[in-house]
Amino acid sequence: MTAMSNRIRLLYQLVSPLHRTAGPAEVARRLEMLRGWAPGLEVDIASPSEGPPAVESAADIAMVFPALKDAALGWRDDGYDAVLIGCFSDPATEALQEISGLPVFGPGEAALLEAAAIGDRFSVLSSDPTPPGLRRRIRGMGLEPMFLSEVLVGGTVRDLVREPDRYLPAIVAQARTCRSEGADVLVLGCLAMSFAPGLPDRLGAAAGIPVINPVVAGLRAAEAQLAPRGETIRERAPVGVRPETPRGDITP
Repeated sequence: MTAMSNRIRLLYQLVSPLHRTAGPAEVARRLEMLRGWAPGLEVDIASPSEGPPAVESAADIAMVFPALKDAALGWRDDGYDAVLIGCFSDPATEALQEISGLPVFGPGEAALLEAAAIGDRFSVLSSDPTPPGLRRRIRGMGLEPMFLSEVLVGGTVRDLVREPDRYLPAIVAQARTCRSEGADVLVLGCLAMSFAPGLPDRLGAAAGIPVINPVVAGLRAAEAQLAPRGETIRERAPVGVRPETPRGDITP
Protein backbone atom coordinates (compact mmCIF):
# COMPACT_ATOMS: atom_id res chain seq x y z
CA MET A 1 0.00 0.00 0.00
CA THR A 2 1.20 3.51 -0.70
CA ALA A 3 2.05 5.61 2.34
CA MET A 4 0.10 8.62 1.06
CA SER A 5 -3.20 6.95 0.25
CA ASN A 6 -3.03 3.83 2.44
CA ARG A 7 -4.95 2.09 -0.34
CA ILE A 8 -4.02 -1.08 -2.16
CA ARG A 9 -2.48 -0.33 -5.55
CA LEU A 10 -3.68 -2.84 -8.09
CA LEU A 11 -2.64 -3.11 -11.72
CA TYR A 12 -5.15 -4.50 -14.20
CA GLN A 13 -2.83 -6.05 -16.76
CA LEU A 14 -4.29 -6.58 -20.20
CA VAL A 15 -2.85 -9.58 -22.04
CA SER A 16 -3.22 -8.20 -25.56
CA PRO A 17 -2.42 -4.75 -27.01
CA LEU A 18 -5.94 -3.40 -26.68
CA HIS A 19 -4.74 0.14 -27.33
CA ARG A 20 -3.96 -1.02 -30.87
CA THR A 21 -6.77 -3.48 -31.54
CA ALA A 22 -9.59 -1.35 -30.08
CA GLY A 23 -7.98 2.05 -29.50
CA PRO A 24 -6.81 4.15 -26.53
CA ALA A 25 -10.37 5.27 -25.78
CA GLU A 26 -11.42 1.68 -25.06
CA VAL A 27 -8.53 1.26 -22.63
CA ALA A 28 -9.53 4.49 -20.86
CA ARG A 29 -13.19 3.40 -20.74
CA ARG A 30 -12.24 0.13 -19.07
CA LEU A 31 -10.10 1.94 -16.53
CA GLU A 32 -13.05 4.13 -15.61
CA MET A 33 -15.21 1.03 -15.11
CA LEU A 34 -12.54 -0.68 -13.01
CA ARG A 35 -12.23 2.32 -10.73
CA GLY A 36 -15.99 2.50 -10.37
CA TRP A 37 -16.22 -1.18 -9.45
CA ALA A 38 -13.38 -0.92 -6.91
CA PRO A 39 -13.49 2.44 -5.14
CA GLY A 40 -11.49 1.04 -2.23
CA LEU A 41 -8.52 0.24 -4.48
CA GLU A 42 -6.14 2.43 -6.41
CA VAL A 43 -6.43 0.86 -9.86
CA ASP A 44 -4.29 1.39 -12.96
CA ILE A 45 -4.41 -0.39 -16.30
CA ALA A 46 -1.62 -1.46 -18.66
CA SER A 47 -1.89 -2.47 -22.31
CA PRO A 48 1.19 -4.40 -23.52
CA SER A 49 3.07 -3.51 -26.67
CA GLU A 50 3.14 -7.18 -27.73
CA GLY A 51 0.94 -10.23 -27.29
CA PRO A 52 -1.87 -12.03 -29.10
CA PRO A 53 -4.61 -9.84 -30.60
CA ALA A 54 -7.05 -11.86 -28.47
CA VAL A 55 -6.87 -15.05 -26.39
CA GLU A 56 -8.87 -17.60 -28.35
CA SER A 57 -6.62 -20.67 -28.41
CA ALA A 58 -3.93 -22.58 -26.53
CA ALA A 59 -1.35 -20.94 -28.79
CA ASP A 60 -2.60 -17.49 -27.77
CA ILE A 61 -2.30 -18.46 -24.10
CA ALA A 62 1.31 -19.52 -24.68
CA MET A 63 2.13 -16.07 -26.05
CA VAL A 64 1.07 -14.20 -22.91
CA PHE A 65 4.03 -14.86 -20.60
CA PRO A 66 6.71 -13.78 -23.09
CA ALA A 67 4.71 -10.62 -23.79
CA LEU A 68 4.38 -9.68 -20.09
CA LYS A 69 7.61 -11.02 -18.60
CA ASP A 70 9.66 -7.84 -18.81
CA ALA A 71 6.84 -5.67 -17.49
CA ALA A 72 6.24 -8.07 -14.59
CA LEU A 73 9.82 -7.64 -13.40
CA GLY A 74 9.04 -3.97 -12.75
CA TRP A 75 5.61 -4.23 -11.12
CA ARG A 76 6.94 -4.17 -7.57
CA ASP A 77 9.29 -1.26 -8.26
CA ASP A 78 6.35 0.62 -9.78
CA GLY A 79 4.64 0.42 -6.40
CA TYR A 80 1.91 -2.11 -7.05
CA ASP A 81 0.62 -4.43 -4.34
CA ALA A 82 -1.12 -6.90 -6.66
CA VAL A 83 -2.00 -7.58 -10.27
CA LEU A 84 -5.24 -8.78 -11.88
CA ILE A 85 -4.75 -10.46 -15.26
CA GLY A 86 -7.21 -9.30 -17.91
CA CYS A 87 -8.28 -12.64 -19.35
CA PHE A 88 -10.78 -15.29 -18.24
CA SER A 89 -8.27 -18.07 -19.03
CA ASP A 90 -5.95 -16.68 -16.32
CA PRO A 91 -2.86 -17.14 -18.53
CA ALA A 92 0.57 -17.28 -16.89
CA THR A 93 -0.66 -16.19 -13.46
CA GLU A 94 1.65 -18.55 -11.56
CA ALA A 95 4.72 -17.71 -13.64
CA LEU A 96 4.07 -13.98 -13.42
CA GLN A 97 3.57 -14.21 -9.66
CA GLU A 98 6.83 -16.11 -9.36
CA ILE A 99 8.96 -13.57 -11.22
CA SER A 100 7.22 -10.44 -9.94
CA GLY A 101 7.01 -11.41 -6.28
CA LEU A 102 3.46 -10.03 -6.14
CA PRO A 103 0.06 -11.71 -5.80
CA VAL A 104 -1.31 -12.20 -9.31
CA PHE A 105 -5.04 -12.90 -9.51
CA GLY A 106 -7.00 -14.59 -12.28
CA PRO A 107 -10.56 -13.42 -12.93
CA GLY A 108 -11.58 -16.82 -14.29
CA GLU A 109 -10.75 -18.68 -11.10
CA ALA A 110 -12.34 -15.97 -8.98
CA ALA A 111 -15.56 -16.10 -11.02
CA LEU A 112 -15.83 -19.89 -10.93
CA LEU A 113 -15.32 -19.94 -7.16
CA GLU A 114 -17.95 -17.22 -6.72
CA ALA A 115 -20.41 -19.17 -8.89
CA ALA A 116 -19.86 -22.27 -6.78
CA ALA A 117 -20.37 -20.26 -3.61
CA ILE A 118 -23.77 -18.83 -4.56
CA GLY A 119 -25.35 -21.60 -6.65
CA ASP A 120 -25.68 -25.34 -7.17
CA ARG A 121 -25.07 -25.63 -10.94
CA PHE A 122 -23.35 -23.12 -13.19
CA SER A 123 -22.81 -22.63 -16.91
CA VAL A 124 -20.11 -20.57 -18.62
CA LEU A 125 -20.88 -18.34 -21.61
CA SER A 126 -17.79 -18.14 -23.83
CA SER A 127 -16.69 -16.35 -26.98
CA ASP A 128 -16.29 -18.36 -30.17
CA PRO A 129 -13.61 -19.60 -30.61
CA THR A 130 -12.40 -20.05 -27.05
CA PRO A 131 -9.31 -21.74 -25.59
CA PRO A 132 -9.71 -25.44 -24.80
CA GLY A 133 -9.51 -26.98 -21.36
CA LEU A 134 -12.21 -25.28 -19.29
CA ARG A 135 -13.56 -28.54 -17.90
CA ARG A 136 -10.03 -29.61 -17.00
CA ARG A 137 -9.49 -26.33 -15.12
CA ILE A 138 -12.78 -26.74 -13.29
CA ARG A 139 -11.94 -30.34 -12.40
CA GLY A 140 -8.60 -29.18 -10.98
CA MET A 141 -10.45 -26.70 -8.78
CA GLY A 142 -12.72 -29.46 -7.46
CA LEU A 143 -15.84 -27.87 -8.95
CA GLU A 144 -16.71 -30.35 -11.70
CA PRO A 145 -19.85 -31.71 -9.94
CA MET A 146 -21.30 -28.18 -10.07
CA PHE A 147 -20.33 -27.47 -13.69
CA LEU A 148 -23.25 -27.85 -16.07
CA SER A 149 -21.98 -26.60 -19.43
CA GLU A 150 -19.85 -24.26 -21.49
CA VAL A 151 -21.85 -22.53 -24.22
CA LEU A 152 -20.40 -20.51 -27.10
CA VAL A 153 -22.26 -17.27 -27.81
CA GLY A 154 -21.34 -17.01 -31.49
CA GLY A 155 -19.08 -13.96 -31.44
CA THR A 156 -15.29 -13.67 -31.38
CA VAL A 157 -13.55 -11.56 -28.74
CA ARG A 158 -13.17 -8.76 -31.27
CA ASP A 159 -16.85 -9.02 -32.24
CA LEU A 160 -17.91 -8.74 -28.61
CA VAL A 161 -15.66 -5.71 -28.06
CA ARG A 162 -16.93 -3.88 -31.14
CA GLU A 163 -20.62 -4.82 -31.30
CA PRO A 164 -21.84 -6.35 -28.03
CA ASP A 165 -25.46 -5.30 -28.63
CA ARG A 166 -25.51 -7.22 -31.90
CA TYR A 167 -24.83 -10.45 -30.01
CA LEU A 168 -27.00 -9.75 -26.96
CA PRO A 169 -30.11 -11.58 -28.30
CA ALA A 170 -28.05 -14.73 -28.95
CA ILE A 171 -26.37 -14.46 -25.55
CA VAL A 172 -29.76 -14.10 -23.84
CA ALA A 173 -31.11 -17.11 -25.76
CA GLN A 174 -28.14 -19.23 -24.69
CA ALA A 175 -28.49 -18.04 -21.11
CA ARG A 176 -32.16 -19.02 -21.00
CA THR A 177 -31.30 -22.43 -22.42
CA CYS A 178 -28.73 -22.93 -19.68
CA ARG A 179 -31.32 -22.00 -17.07
CA SER A 180 -33.86 -24.43 -18.54
CA GLU A 181 -31.24 -27.18 -18.40
CA GLY A 182 -30.65 -26.59 -14.69
CA ALA A 183 -28.13 -23.76 -14.30
CA ASP A 184 -28.86 -21.39 -11.43
CA VAL A 185 -25.77 -19.22 -12.00
CA LEU A 186 -24.11 -17.99 -15.20
CA VAL A 187 -20.46 -17.01 -15.59
CA LEU A 188 -19.26 -14.69 -18.33
CA GLY A 189 -16.37 -16.57 -19.94
CA CYS A 190 -15.06 -13.63 -21.97
CA LEU A 191 -14.06 -10.30 -20.47
CA ALA A 192 -15.32 -8.43 -23.52
CA MET A 193 -18.78 -9.24 -22.17
CA SER A 194 -17.75 -8.06 -18.70
CA PHE A 195 -16.95 -4.60 -20.07
CA ALA A 196 -19.90 -4.35 -22.49
CA PRO A 197 -22.01 -1.48 -21.11
CA GLY A 198 -24.82 -2.89 -19.00
CA LEU A 199 -24.57 -6.38 -20.47
CA PRO A 200 -24.15 -8.35 -17.21
CA ASP A 201 -27.16 -6.62 -15.61
CA ARG A 202 -29.32 -6.91 -18.74
CA LEU A 203 -28.41 -10.55 -19.16
CA GLY A 204 -29.19 -11.35 -15.53
CA ALA A 205 -32.56 -9.63 -15.78
CA ALA A 206 -33.43 -11.46 -19.00
CA ALA A 207 -32.26 -14.87 -17.81
CA GLY A 208 -33.68 -14.56 -14.32
CA ILE A 209 -30.57 -15.94 -12.57
CA PRO A 210 -27.35 -14.37 -11.25
CA VAL A 211 -24.60 -13.53 -13.73
CA ILE A 212 -21.02 -13.46 -12.46
CA ASN A 213 -18.81 -10.73 -13.92
CA PRO A 214 -15.28 -12.20 -13.72
CA VAL A 215 -13.60 -8.79 -13.53
CA VAL A 216 -15.66 -7.79 -10.51
CA ALA A 217 -15.06 -11.23 -8.98
CA GLY A 218 -11.31 -10.80 -9.48
CA LEU A 219 -11.33 -7.36 -7.88
CA ARG A 220 -13.25 -8.75 -4.91
CA ALA A 221 -10.80 -11.62 -4.54
CA ALA A 222 -7.82 -9.26 -4.57
CA GLU A 223 -9.35 -6.93 -2.03
CA ALA A 224 -10.48 -9.75 0.25
CA GLN A 225 -6.99 -11.28 0.31
CA LEU A 226 -5.02 -8.06 0.65
CA ALA A 227 -7.18 -5.68 2.67
CA PRO A 228 -8.20 -6.25 6.29
CA ARG A 229 -10.80 -3.57 5.72
CA GLY A 230 -11.97 -1.31 2.92
CA GLU A 231 -14.91 -0.29 0.82
CA THR A 232 -17.03 -2.93 -0.85
CA ILE A 233 -16.44 -3.42 -4.54
CA ARG A 234 -19.58 -2.33 -6.33
CA GLU A 235 -21.35 -3.95 -9.25
CA ARG A 236 -21.96 -0.73 -11.17
CA ALA A 237 -19.53 1.93 -12.28
CA PRO A 238 -20.56 5.51 -11.52
CA VAL A 239 -21.12 8.11 -14.19
CA GLY A 240 -18.51 10.78 -13.75
CA VAL A 241 -15.17 12.25 -14.70
CA ARG A 242 -13.07 10.56 -17.34
CA PRO A 243 -10.04 8.70 -15.94
CA GLU A 244 -6.44 9.71 -16.10
CA THR A 245 -4.39 8.49 -19.04
CA PRO A 246 -3.98 4.71 -18.59
CA ARG A 247 -0.58 3.38 -17.69
CA GLY A 248 1.40 1.95 -20.58
CA ASP A 249 1.83 2.80 -24.24
CA ILE A 250 -1.63 3.65 -25.59
CA THR A 251 -0.63 5.71 -28.57
CA PRO A 252 -2.11 4.37 -31.82
